[in-house]
Amino acid sequence: MKNAVKNYLNIIYPLLSLGIFILAWYVAARIIDVEIILPTPARSLSRLGEIFITADFWAAVSNTLIRVLISFSISLGLAIVFSVLSALFKPVYYLLSPLVIITRAVPTMSVILLSLIWFSSAITPMFIAFLIIFPMLYASFYSAVSNIDKDLIEMSKVYNVSKKDMAVKFFVPYIMPSFLDSIRSAISLNVKLVIAAEVLAQTRDSMGVMMQRSSIFLDTPTLMAWTIAAIVLSYLFELLVKTTKTLTVRWQR
Repeated sequence: MKNAVKNYLNIIYPLLSLGIFILAWYVAARIIDVEIILPTPARSLSRLGEIFITADFWAAVSNTLIRVLISFSISLGLAIVFSVLSALFKPVYYLLSPLVIITRAVPTMSVILLSLIWFSSAITPMFIAFLIIFPMLYASFYSAVSNIDKDLIEMSKVYNVSKKDMAVKFFVPYIMPSFLDSIRSAISLNVKLVIAAEVLAQTRDSMGVMMQRSSIFLDTPTLMAWTIAAIVLSYLFELLVKTTKTLTVRWQR
């Protein structure tokens, strides 16, 4: 009974929050009553429906999606490898620590401007996203790996548990929830970083450049429509990670 109520509330609260946000948006749009400043939700959704069926929309979304997946996959893969190596071999940790600190300290705008000089407009968004997401995932993964219960390791050695069984039955289930939580928070940020970099890099056939084009022509409904599309894309990524975590927990049980 309690689980049913909890599941029910998990659905109701997000919908209620979304409803309040849309209502506030509608009220603000009606008070301002100037579409070029703030269109109504209905107008923005209507414009999204109009561009949704165009080839330009799907070309932009596809290209941005590819950049998100490439940059995030590289960040995720390297973060996993180096976090495990850092936990197992302290010299690796000490070598990477200054690099991670420097990467975090460098101003994002400086990185963007430099990458515009170094790379093409298609590569720049992926490079910027990697440079920000990788240190975040690495720090989170390293914390999870290094905090594995040492008693569990000693017990496995006492009972001569193979390294393969230790990894599959102990370590992976122990760190997987933390890994997925970190991935969930990082993936939506990755989407925002790629789109923001696309705007500054003037990346052709991308969601970012479509947003900027709408802004230049003061086409606020279209800009809001692209914003909604970006939000939906981020939400779908987070939903995928959340579903994966739920299935993983069930599989472990």
